[in-house]
Amino acid sequence: MTEQKLPLWMRGVLALLALIIFAFTLPAYANPTSNPGLAILTGEAATLGSLAGAFLGRQLTLALIAGFGAMRGTATPMMIGAFGIGFFNLHDAVFLSLFGAGGPGAIAGLILGVVGLGLMLLIYRRTAA
Repeated sequence: MTEQKLPLWMRGVLALLALIIFAFTLPAYANPTSNPGLAILTGEAATLGSLAGAFLGRQLTLALIAGFGAMRGTATPMMIGAFGIGFFNLHDAVFLSLFGAGGPGAIAGLILGVVGLGLMLLIYRRTAA
């Protein structure tokens, strides 16, 4: 059984989301507070062995899954990648804002989350028809 490839624009949007996450995650391994979502951390929490490392590892994993989905171009891996980016970035944005740490990181997470979940819904609608 073969799956139908999704349109290039959908694959491109998911690849762009993955590249944006890579662009902010990879340099942050050298200095975790250079990432907008981690800029408010200080002390032990800002080290790679603590909260910052867990966040960066999760973001890198999401970007790899989304990148695989974009390269493969079929519905299941693309939906998993889009959901991962959408859910976790919206989750971070909401909780950063609720706990008073909103700012560039929360706004970026909100934008990435909305685009990711919107893309997931578009993929679902296209494949459910």
